[in-house]
Amino acid sequence: MPPEIKNLPAANKIANLNNKEIIINSAKITGEILKKSGFNLNFAPVLDIKRFNDNHAIGDRCYGETKEKVIEHAIPVMKELQNQGIISVVKHFPGHGSTKQDSHFLLPIITSDIKYLESEDMYPFEEAIKQGADAILVGHLLIRKITNIYPASLSRKFITKYLRKKYRYKGLIITDDLKMKAIKHIYGPTLAVEKAFSAGNDIIIFRFTHSEEIRILAKIINLVKKGKIKENQINRSVRRIIKTKEKYNISDNPIDEILDIESINSKIQEIKDIVDESKN
Repeated sequence: MPPEIKNLPAANKIANLNNKEIIINSAKITGEILKKSGFNLNFAPVLDIKRFNDNHAIGDRCYGETKEKVIEHAIPVMKELQNQGIISVVKHFPGHGSTKQDSHFLLPIITSDIKYLESEDMYPFEEAIKQGADAILVGHLLIRKITNIYPASLSRKFITKYLRKKYRYKGLIITDDLKMKAIKHIYGPTLAVEKAFSAGNDIIIFRFTHSEEIRILAKIINLVKKGKIKENQINRSVRRIIKTKEKYNISDNPIDEILDIESINSKIQEIKDIVDESKN
């Protein structure tokens, strides 16, 4: 956002207040800023469990050090963003807090047993689905016993077995950015996008150069024509996207509301002051 708008305190700092009203207010402020600025989607909240310090890949974006705390603090954020007309994308399934490694730079390997993951790191996502999650971002996280050589984001077996079948999830599935080094250096842009489609993702994030994007889109069309990417799979994803747009009344009409920056900054400052006071 533009520098004129103040930054809210990090999720972990707000969660540490153990004040549900402030947590919801912070989400309401975020929703208002986004909605009146013309945005309809937010890649938040983080449902990862905080197990490492703030220098970790997830760091202070976490809402709690246990699954119970994550659910208590992060799920209300998801629901309030939805109340504000913003699609909340919870992340990073199946849980980036279970590894010290950072998928921005390399492919993290999760060594935990799958039963442990189901009962701990994946549990907040299961709860989010029960409470109406519209979109889930899948992380570039490798679970050797389940995803073999592929990260979860590119594993059809994992996405189908868990998100779609085990949790009976019917919402949008979105990849983490394929430009992240965990993917880019191993697969390259074209193969990564092909694998992401084949895995069953509905929306693929890839922030490559414009020329790369044009080339990749042409490649996708060619793969569909050859039957390597099934057209009915794309159609299913398009239907999910349209259904979500209809739910949130998303259209191409211009925003007619104006963001009152002074008012927003005042609300943000109130929360910042409370956080600062809690340190004393």
